[in-house]
Amino acid sequence: MTVSPLPADAHPLIRQGYDYWQQVHPPGEGLLPGRQHVEPTVIPKLLSHIWMVDVQQPEQDSDSLRFRYRLLGTAVRRITPSGETVVGRWLDEVDPDFTTSGRAAAFIEPVHSRQPCYRRGQPMFPTGLDHLTIERLFLPLAADGRKVDMLFCISLFLSASHALMDPGE
Repeated sequence: MTVSPLPADAHPLIRQGYDYWQQVHPPGEGLLPGRQHVEPTVIPKLLSHIWMVDVQQPEQDSDSLRFRYRLLGTAVRRITPSGETVVGRWLDEVDPDFTTSGRAAAFIEPVHSRQPCYRRGQPMFPTGLDHLTIERLFLPLAADGRKVDMLFCISLFLSASHALMDPGE
């Protein structure tokens, strides 16, 4: 039996994303699903809240992990600085403070632990929307089942009353 890393009051869309990730796990002890197992159209209510990040593993011990935006759903694109123009770019180039601000740690954790990483709170990046709360889940993916090469991310933007909102509306 797998224990959920989500709190009991996690938003139903976050829970749906986590449950889907669990469902697409390949058979085999300790194997992670890869991008080849994920079909976003199966979870249509999540599409605008999904984003994916490529993980570049270090070639040498002295190198650090790097992360590159691969895909941004429409709700995520509207709130992300530079919106559409970040796809294909490295996070540390889009956000020069990425590694020194502590934001990188949130991405590194699910890569090293190979476990989902959940967070609810103020956004870790500037949005210009001080009233916004974010609920997000980073789910590790591994094409070979073992070495994490992508993060399947879900970000929900919540109003002060915790209602789901689309920042662009």
